[in-house]
Amino acid sequence: MNGVKICGRLADKLGTKGFGIREGKCVILSYEEALYLGEKGFEGFDFKKTFKEASKDENFDVRFFVYRDLKSRGYVVKIRDGYYESKKSYSMNFYPLRDMDHFEFEKFYERDSPFALAVVDGDGDVTYYMVDHASPEGERHEKIKLKNPYPAGARVFLLDSYGDLKTYGKKEGVFAHLSNFEARYLDKELKIPVDEEVYDVYEDLKNRGLVVKSGFKYGTHFRCYLTSLNEHSKYLVHVVPHLEDIQKVSRAVRVAHGVRKTLLLSRKIGNEVRYLSVTWIRP
Repeated sequence: MNGVKICGRLADKLGTKGFGIREGKCVILSYEEALYLGEKGFEGFDFKKTFKEASKDENFDVRFFVYRDLKSRGYVVKIRDGYYESKKSYSMNFYPLRDMDHFEFEKFYERDSPFALAVVDGDGDVTYYMVDHASPEGERHEKIKLKNPYPAGARVFLLDSYGDLKTYGKKEGVFAHLSNFEARYLDKELKIPVDEEVYDVYEDLKNRGLVVKSGFKYGTHFRCYLTSLNEHSKYLVHVVPHLEDIQKVSRAVRVAHGVRKTLLLSRKIGNEVRYLSVTWIRP
C-alpha cells in the first residue's frame, strides 16, 4: 500500500482515531489520510513531498476531495479498493467519480445497494447521489381492444367508436390517438416502428401494473403512476445505454427532485429489465 509510515506514540494516537492500517508499532496512512491530517496541522511527515508523490495517481484529486469532504461531515472513513466505507449514524459506501465520468449501469447494478456516488465537479465541490435497486409495482389494469387503428408516424389514430380508453391514449373530440408504444403493447400484430430497447422497458412497466405516459416534459422517456392519472405520478423512468454521461444523470436527478418524483434509470440486462433509483442526498 502506498502511503506514509508513522511509528511510535503518534502511530498509537492515530490508530485509536481510526486512521491508517496497523503494521507492528507503526501505522500506514493512505495519501488521502496523510494530506488531510497535514491540512489540520499534523507535522509527522513532509507535506509537499507527499502531495507530489500522491499526485502521480491521475485519480488522486477526486479521491482526496471526497475523503476530506466526508471527514468534514463527521464520518469515520475506511479506505477500500475503489470506494470509502464510511460510518456516522449509519453506514454507507461512497464511490468517487468526477463530473466527466460515466454512469456504468451494469457495473453499478451488480453492487450491493444502497450506495452513494460522490461526484467531484470542476470547482472541487462534491455532490452525492444515492443509488439503489428498484422494483416498481402498480395496480394491474386490463387491456383495451383497438378498433380499426390507423397508424400514422409515431402514433395510432382511432376514428371509430373507441369507447373508454381507460389509461391509454388521449381523446381529441371526434378521434383519439395512442403512442406507438401503447398501440404495440395492446396489439402486437400492428406493424408500427418503435425503439425496441425503450419498448422493452415500457412493456415491463405495463406488466408491473403501472400507468405509463410520456416523460418528455421532464426530459425522460416515461412518467409512471401507481394506479391512475388522477394522482401525481410517482416515477420518472429513463432508459440508458451501458455508459451514460454522469452530467445527464445529474440533470435528470435535479428535475425529478424538483417535481418530487423518483428517478428510475432502466436497462435490459439479458432477459430482464432492471431498475436503479437515483436520488440526490446530503450525507
